[in-house]
Amino acid sequence: MILIRSDLYCNFIRFSVACCFQIYTFAKKLISYKSAVQKCNPMKINKLNGIILFMFCLQTTHSMAQSFSSDRPGAGDGVSTVEARYFQVETGLDFSKLNPGEKDEFTVNSLPVFLLRYGLSEKVEIRIIESFVIHDKPNWSEFKQGSGFSNLTIGGKFQVCENPERATQAGVLAEVFVPTASAEVTGDALGLSLRFLHSWDFTQRWNLGSNFGAYWFEEQELSLMYSFALGYTITDKLGVFVEPYGNYYQLDDFDLSFDGGFSYLLKPNLQVDINSGTGITDDHFFIGFGFSWLIGKI
Repeated sequence: MILIRSDLYCNFIRFSVACCFQIYTFAKKLISYKSAVQKCNPMKINKLNGIILFMFCLQTTHSMAQSFSSDRPGAGDGVSTVEARYFQVETGLDFSKLNPGEKDEFTVNSLPVFLLRYGLSEKVEIRIIESFVIHDKPNWSEFKQGSGFSNLTIGGKFQVCENPERATQAGVLAEVFVPTASAEVTGDALGLSLRFLHSWDFTQRWNLGSNFGAYWFEEQELSLMYSFALGYTITDKLGVFVEPYGNYYQLDDFDLSFDGGFSYLLKPNLQVDINSGTGITDDHFFIGFGFSWLIGKI
């Protein structure tokens, strides 16, 4: 049984409530921004997003002989944050198919998914997530085929408390979904997300990570999400994981999915990965692969 000191637990709750309030305040400001974005030419927005991604990829890099922690692969995120003043890129290709063989079959491919993380301090990081989406909805959607950049995600991760004796950590991940994508790619609603992160290294090779949280989009009810990732370190470089995860959409529709995969540390600052998953309560499957790169310090 894992016990957390009462003072750490209380501070964790206070910090989480403060995060919620700050996100809510920020979201109200973004609502006015949303109206301005919707009036912009979608082509200009896509070009701007492309330029941002390209500039980050050209960031000057430095080799480092130190280990790092990646949020790839898997549905959940880890507690660890990027070291202060370091950048970390996590990117890959995801291919998914929903309702295969059915009338409403469609595919969604992210080419690529791009996550940029930057450490503000020892226990705080900021991040942005963007992806280029290609989808095919031949039988039921107003937009039969489409492609473009998805909505921009801006967030922050906070490592709140740690118990070295029990090898446990806890943190918070807060994100805002900014409606920058065109209608043929995804919805245009502003969204918020708050997740509580936990990790436990219960042996030298086995670890358990969990995410619990909630997210909300305009004109929708609150939804919940969860994930449990069981990982095993095969060697110092090779790891494997399995993970049940899912959502409770608008507190009405529960879903469960399952994925698993491998990660391999090519260098102290470079990891590659592959994972695949399928739906348990619905019919879908996906496969993805990518890499994580701790690239530089400013």
